[in-house]
Amino acid sequence: MSSIDKLKRLTGEKTMKPAAPSAKQTQIDELRRRMDMILSRRPQAPTSAPKKEFWGETIALEKIVRGEEIENKHGRFFLASDIMPGNCRHGRRNICEALNLDMHAAGVLAGDYTLSGCRCEEGLFLDTETTGLSGGTGTMAFLIGLGWFEGGVFHIRQIFARDFSEERAALAYLAEIAAQKKFLVTFNGKAFDVNLLSTRFILNRLKSGIAELPHLDLLHPSRRILGHRLENSRLGTLEAEVLGVFREGDIPGWEIPQRYFDWLKQRDGRLLEAIFEHNKLDVISMATLTTHLTEILCAKRELHNSHADDYLAAARFLFKRRDTERAGKILEFFHEQQTDTRMSVISKKELSFLYKRTGRWEQATQIWQELLEIAPADFSAVSEMAKWLEHHARDYHAAKMLVENALNQNNGFSRDEKESLAHRLKRLKTKSEKTD
Repeated sequence: MSSIDKLKRLTGEKTMKPAAPSAKQTQIDELRRRMDMILSRRPQAPTSAPKKEFWGETIALEKIVRGEEIENKHGRFFLASDIMPGNCRHGRRNICEALNLDMHAAGVLAGDYTLSGCRCEEGLFLDTETTGLSGGTGTMAFLIGLGWFEGGVFHIRQIFARDFSEERAALAYLAEIAAQKKFLVTFNGKAFDVNLLSTRFILNRLKSGIAELPHLDLLHPSRRILGHRLENSRLGTLEAEVLGVFREGDIPGWEIPQRYFDWLKQRDGRLLEAIFEHNKLDVISMATLTTHLTEILCAKRELHNSHADDYLAAARFLFKRRDTERAGKILEFFHEQQTDTRMSVISKKELSFLYKRTGRWEQATQIWQELLEIAPADFSAVSEMAKWLEHHARDYHAAKMLVENALNQNNGFSRDEKESLAHRLKRLKTKSEKTD
């Protein structure tokens, strides 16, 4: 099959008779035309603001970003440093709130209970900016943002390789910092950042234990606990919808690699200012997001300051982690705050099942009764209430009347649901007759 025929299959055109061997130029023109057709169908890159062009004299990086050149036995690199006092606000939170992390809850989030024996100050928050978004051996982390608590303040370090030759020295410095910490916190770091860095360490023939550190990747618990009410679980979305952080003029992630390549050509610090700020905010947000998630697991916040369904999702999350004690505390918190009326019907059903699972029958039946008042033919409420009346209250007559009433209404039950209730009704009639 010729190249033209293959392209026709890709474009969905009918195969035409191949051009005569003597019409070589015609075949070349036809080949080019079809290649243009395929390329025109490829998804285009998102539109953005016009590319920044800086005219005149370039400005040194040191005049744009506060930092200095660092030298070690492997070479040189640029290091930006900053400190955030504990009373600094980041959206709705103070950065110092992370100092009081419940480390057991952090271990639950990570699925690694070795974090329970750590202190918050022993954690390293990490985020990278790279030359490509898809990874691979050709992708380099040119900017590595780090954050940690020390002396009641949040320290931020940003390791920058000003060109590819500085990567080895930058990675060596990262290894030194990581060796002083006992656990790692990232956002999607298990799938991307840590794997990429491990590859770069190998390629540079350097040793690092960063991949062996207990690792809390915030993406997965954020998706489980908060994702039910968000458009997506990106860090920027979590910042805006959960943390109350709104970035103005933030550089989109897909634009960052090209900015770095432009820097390599122009060496103008203005090209990198937005990247450093973007990376810094990512690191800070990971600290406050960790605080928010652990507080939900510990049911420390008033429900009116959070979303009721977040706590419900957290209870499910804890049950999956087999932490029934904390899940029970959250359910008790629901009962004490009397927030059931603020929840959707679906959430109320889910909450009732969690109450049932933990033996909190009074709270479970209260929800089923509320649901039946709203919708007397709600299958879930009818079925669960009938089960409770039959097996726990031993009130067969009341259970029979409940099921009969539901079946006699314009209920909209599916065939399987009708058969299930009919079977239960038959058994209840037998039991009711025996007790009369």
